Amino acid sequence: MFDNTIGKINISLKDFVEGASGRIGLQKASPALYSGILEFVTRPGKRIRPVLFLISFKGYSESRTKVTRGLIRCSLAFELLHDFLLVHDDVIDNSSLRRGKPTLHKVFNKKLGVPGGSRIGSDLAIVAGDIIAALSVEALLSFNAPAELKEKALLEFTKAMSITGVGEFIDIVNNLTCMEKVKKNDVLMTYIYKTARYTFEAPLVIGAILSGCARSEIKKLSVLGTTLGQAFQLQDDMLDVFFSAKKTGKPVLSDIAESKKTLMAWKAYENLNLSGKKRASAILAKKDKTPSDIEEFRSLIISSGSGKYCLDLALSLLNASRSLIPALKMGASSKKALSDFVERSFCKINSLGDVL
Repeated sequence: MFDNTIGKINISLKDFVEGASGRIGLQKASPALYSGILEFVTRPGKRIRPVLFLISFKGYSESRTKVTRGLIRCSLAFELLHDFLLVHDDVIDNSSLRRGKPTLHKVFNKKLGVPGGSRIGSDLAIVAGDIIAALSVEALLSFNAPAELKEKALLEFTKAMSITGVGEFIDIVNNLTCMEKVKKNDVLMTYIYKTARYTFEAPLVIGAILSGCARSEIKKLSVLGTTLGQAFQLQDDMLDVFFSAKKTGKPVLSDIAESKKTLMAWKAYENLNLSGKKRASAILAKKDKTPSDIEEFRSLIISSGSGKYCLDLALSLLNASRSLIPALKMGASSKKALSDFVERSFCKINSLGDVL
């Protein structure tokens, strides 16, 4: 079921960007810009956000509602929003790999034949990301729905964009903070702002808004999305530390290399003895960490029990989410689809238990 839907989303993504090129003259202005955006957004991905939007819309619409081409095109708003954020995030982190291929700023450097460390690619990727963000709004507004519902959906969509930006800002500032001053609630707030809001909450809520469902259901979806989003970010943190780049499609151990104040880092520091705390702080304070530094911090995470703590918390949040789904007033088939897709999105979490 999901593979078929994801296939339709992939086809629509390609068609939408190709059509946008004609409307705004992407390829005519710059073949490098057009090909860069097209290749990046059509890379294989889980398509979590558009699928959640489709499930929510259909779940609160009449049972005879079909997933039309127009609805699929509208769902692209959430994938394009994700792509825009990934492009900018990769520039901020100076990442080299995304979805198993070079990040967009690296692609632009190669296309233009400039040195790999040049700022040109990063500058161009920021601009390309801005264009992708604009396309996401266009996709959302392309759907044929009553004007008042589209206005509500747009307000919710732009709010999600803004909140995610706030989360990114806070995350960067937190990474400058000494470990002893980091608080658990601050870390969880970044998880809600930077991940949960646009990945789970917004697609579920906006799908329901466009279907015209009751406000009481939107509140339930908001809680569900926030809970799932925190569990998802915890899973992502653990994959970065305990999985390989081949399995994740992006660089691993990058959170440690970038001194990110994840919940695992916070809990490890809290659990370590004085000498362990000093060593952890010394590693995180280093701008250029060696592979041995990174592996040592990884060992501190394991020995402190931090990885197990985060896995237990993620599983607790996931179980809480599972208990919220039955209370939704979705159609039965859509409710099952939502439950199944949640399990699919967290399929790697069980593997983490084997390595912790």
